Amino acid sequence: MIHHDTRFALIDTDGDERFAARIDGTFQIGKAKDDTPTDIEKFVHAILVDGRDGRFVCADGSKPAVLKFMGRPRAVVGYRVDPQIATKLGIPPTGSR
Repeated sequence: MIHHDTRFALIDTDGDERFAARIDGTFQIGKAKDDTPTDIEKFVHAILVDGRDGRFVCADGSKPAVLKFMGRPRAVVGYRVDPQIATKLGIPPTGSR
């Protein structure tokens, strides 16, 4: 079952927030599901600090995709992360490209 975590979102070119997808209790890093942490902080670090990709979905379940923020993502123009998580990771709570 797919849920989403509103503490972290990538923002696409349409202005839609695509939230971190939680699939069967884990976040999935990499198209091949290379890593499946249960901790949102590890997922945010992988996406925003390490430059990896992960699975995201809109709140209504639309636009499920594997996205990344760094590098050459086609659909992503910004991000928003919970301020407490951002502080722990030493990153700004919002960012744009």
